[in-house]
Amino acid sequence: MKRPALGLRIALAASFSAALLAPSVRAEEVVRSYTVSARAGVRVDTDDGSVRVTASDSNRVEFRVEYKGYVLDKDLSLQSRQDGNTVELTTRVSGQSGISWGRDPRSVRIEVRMPLNADLQVTTGDGSVKAESLTGRVDLRTEDGSITADKLKGDIRLRTEDGAIDARALDGKVDAESGDGRVRLAGRFEALRVKTGDGSVDAQALPGSQMTSGWDIETGDGSVRLALPVGFQADLDATTDDGRITLGLPVTVEGRSSGSQVHGRINGGGQPLSIHTGDGSIRLGKS
Repeated sequence: MKRPALGLRIALAASFSAALLAPSVRAEEVVRSYTVSARAGVRVDTDDGSVRVTASDSNRVEFRVEYKGYVLDKDLSLQSRQDGNTVELTTRVSGQSGISWGRDPRSVRIEVRMPLNADLQVTTGDGSVKAESLTGRVDLRTEDGSITADKLKGDIRLRTEDGAIDARALDGKVDAESGDGRVRLAGRFEALRVKTGDGSVDAQALPGSQMTSGWDIETGDGSVRLALPVGFQADLDATTDDGRITLGLPVTVEGRSSGSQVHGRINGGGQPLSIHTGDGSIRLGKS
């Protein structure tokens, strides 16, 4: 393989050294705060940035936006508004960051502080999403990044096109989907839907979980582990195209079954529980 010309190597080395010695880019910050008089609805929409949401026993919604490498109202736009008890934040970036040789690439980080009992919708084009300690309708979406959730209660939707989902202490209806990444969930579930195009699924249904409708767990490529509480009732339909099924709890098998396909009743049966993986094992056990 050809080595770069001496002049080019010297220029690249000089540029890299200068970037390392350059002063750190200082972070800028914008804070917007709103007071609500009843149940809040909070919406965050950003095309490039991570989002972290925490809750407190207050009637205020606060947006704290920290950014580096952008100029506000030039290549970073920020708009927030309040309409009754609905509060919204929208950020957009422009321009291309290109190759960053320095220690401080462009970044946008959004922190949201909001009431405990409220509805939340977060959408980001590129960045991770974290949320904790909320009760209500919670909808978290990212096109490229992970999702982390803790102590969410209500109607919960988690979506990432490319990234892992890790959520614990959930309570209620849960719909989690990743285009490419593992999914790990733990909580008291009523409705449960889990889907990933490429990754494992590990779901732990804690005591108190009961099916108000059918549950569906699917992965295109990865193993599935599902733990169920004692006395849990369901009609099981488990299949794997390339793998084996292991049952760590009593199942009354119906019809034909094999190591890769099981149909039967758990504790007398109930709502349908469908589990499918294209390539991987399935294991059912006790939580």
